[in-house]
Amino acid sequence: MLPDQIDLSGCRQSTAIVNGLITTVYVPIDDPVAQALDSVADDSLLDRWILQTHKDLRAPDPDATCWDWRGAVTLKGYGVIRVPQNVVGRYFHVGAHVVAWTVEYGSVPRWALIDGRLHRLVLDHACCGLDANCKGGNTCRHRQCQNVRHLELVTNSENVARGKGRNGERATLVAARSRRRRRELGLSV
Repeated sequence: MLPDQIDLSGCRQSTAIVNGLITTVYVPIDDPVAQALDSVADDSLLDRWILQTHKDLRAPDPDATCWDWRGAVTLKGYGVIRVPQNVVGRYFHVGAHVVAWTVEYGSVPRWALIDGRLHRLVLDHACCGLDANCKGGNTCRHRQCQNVRHLELVTNSENVARGKGRNGERATLVAARSRRRRRELGLSV
């Protein structure tokens, strides 16, 4: 998508590492997750996140291992936590890994400007790609990992291409074909 096709007025510009490269990103100013974390009295949301995250302290390097989520999960296997909105009595659900990222680094950037185009950003559980035995899908235990060292900002297309299912294999082929075509046309890769 071209930058003039998206309204970025509600975002601030910053830089971050996306797909392994330093690039310009756009972070929402009024991120509801960050607002909820800031507004929750006595850190009850953070306390719930800590209680539902299992960190194996017996591991040789506890910060290097996956931190398993022990709370509710979505049908796709991602950890989820209920977050209060500003309106009394209203809640919304957010990925527990998004809460982990927000606590550690601040709001998750929504867009990245790469080669003059805007790309939607997502958080990828990079630990899944390191486990050859993981078959992916809704039983993937890495989808429940809360360790921010295992989370990586990537474009949505890169996230799909990394997938282990049919869509991931197809996206990898399409991405390779697209890179080859861009090289043939003399465009940046």
